[in-house]
Amino acid sequence: MKKLNEIAFFVLLAFIFLSISIIPHIMDMPNLYLLDRKVVNFSDGWAWKGDGYEKKYSLPYHFDVENSEPLVIRNTIPDDLPDGSVFATRSVAHSVVVKIDGETIYEMGNDREKYLGRDLGTFWAFIKTEPEHKGKEIEISLFSYRTVSHGFASEVFIGSESALYAHLFMQNGLWNIFSPVIISLGLFIIFAYFVFGIYKEKNRAILYLGFFAFIMGNWFLGESQMLQLITKNTYYTVRITHLMTLLAPITACLFIREIVPMKKRFLDDFLVTLAIVNAVVTLGLEYFDILGLTDTIDMTMVLIVLISVYYLGILLMETLLYKNEKAFRELKLLSIVFVSGIVEIAVYYINGQLVTSHFLHIGVLVYVILMLISQFKDYMDRKRIREEREYYAKMAYTDILTGGYNRARYMEDMEKITEPGGVVIVQVDTDRLKYINDSFGHSAGDLAIIDTYQIVEANFAHVGNTYRIGGDEFAVIVKNTATTEEVDTIIEKVKKDVELKDKEREYTFSISLGFAEYEASLDEDIYATAVRADHKMYEDKRRLKNV
Repeated sequence: MKKLNEIAFFVLLAFIFLSISIIPHIMDMPNLYLLDRKVVNFSDGWAWKGDGYEKKYSLPYHFDVENSEPLVIRNTIPDDLPDGSVFATRSVAHSVVVKIDGETIYEMGNDREKYLGRDLGTFWAFIKTEPEHKGKEIEISLFSYRTVSHGFASEVFIGSESALYAHLFMQNGLWNIFSPVIISLGLFIIFAYFVFGIYKEKNRAILYLGFFAFIMGNWFLGESQMLQLITKNTYYTVRITHLMTLLAPITACLFIREIVPMKKRFLDDFLVTLAIVNAVVTLGLEYFDILGLTDTIDMTMVLIVLISVYYLGILLMETLLYKNEKAFRELKLLSIVFVSGIVEIAVYYINGQLVTSHFLHIGVLVYVILMLISQFKDYMDRKRIREEREYYAKMAYTDILTGGYNRARYMEDMEKITEPGGVVIVQVDTDRLKYINDSFGHSAGDLAIIDTYQIVEANFAHVGNTYRIGGDEFAVIVKNTATTEEVDTIIEKVKKDVELKDKEREYTFSISLGFAEYEASLDEDIYATAVRADHKMYEDKRRLKNV
């Protein structure tokens, strides 16, 4: 199930972001892209059709409108309206129709064939005016299938396009940088995971931390109301927050599972599966025009709360009962997100699911930064331990004097030969080593050993491995890709190199060689081949007696 959940997450992630690119073109979705500092709040003096336009209301206001009826409000355009002015109001999952003097001049979200779900989503409606509109009646009709949005009218502003853009940006002020920072941080972490070779480890915690930051950054970017200034992609503008809400609990579960070794996991994989199923079902309901993402958001929020409570409980249990230090560290850091998330959800529902705050932004940014620092420290610790293990493992198989493989590695590699057919064993011995040690000193003897290894290794490296298996003894395991003719050629080259080296030394330097190819009719195993090679090497050494 663990592997299946991971595969499902990546498939779902790819599918969602692919749909963001494709759906606007397939469905010919309307363009909500905005480009152009005096802004006037035109939120007073609005009359409502529901009471016969008798009473004046100030926006924002939630009118008591029948579920099947649109909210219709009217006002009179000021006579001193500057030429080129634009009216702006925020749609909270509404369709918007604007009429001036009975003529429809703006319509958005009414054509359901051009978007998924029952509501287009949350966006800013910009209504351009003409000079002849001054002093005339403006009528705004709003309709939403979402209960909390139906009957709600946001504030209305008047200004030039550029002034309204600046106004929208300044509403969030410095909070606008939070989303890009979190997204950039997530992309950097993902980039570092692959570029710096962290992927070679079995632990994917850093990868999932990067995805978590990337997803949460996109979530917050959708809530910033700035997307119409950034992209023409309508689907991304109106759905990215809800889409990331579906992915966030999946990533969080996968990350926590990787980062904290636990004795009791209970529902880990089940919760990941549940989050994936929720995302698939929710997307299916919208794609098949049954329910929109805005209609099912409550179920997703319940799932997020359930996962949060579960991990708080399980981490607390691991900390108290099993003294799990990593669980305690994660508990402390996750508490930042949990607390900020609970406050965010509380504010969201207190405000009628119409307004979000910045508590979760801060919590996620602090968490990602602290967790990145923690993960970096863990990675460096794991790297140090791995390098130490590799060093000691290498030393266990390395001959100190020559730097090549030793007898232990030779025996291990011999054991690995399960199909010896075609394998050649070469045995090598440094001649007169005792004489060299006694007459010229052990440093000269060491040099003779090093010379032997380097010459043999340099010539046989492309066909096999060279080992020092004793004081003056060496062996070469030649792969079954080399023929005996090639081995003969290599040995002749070795002998010539030995002759050249002999001219450089103050003592007589020579070596003896012998080789044998595995033959099933002669050899019980590869070790018997090595014995035959050894005998041939000693036959070669007998030449010294004749010198």
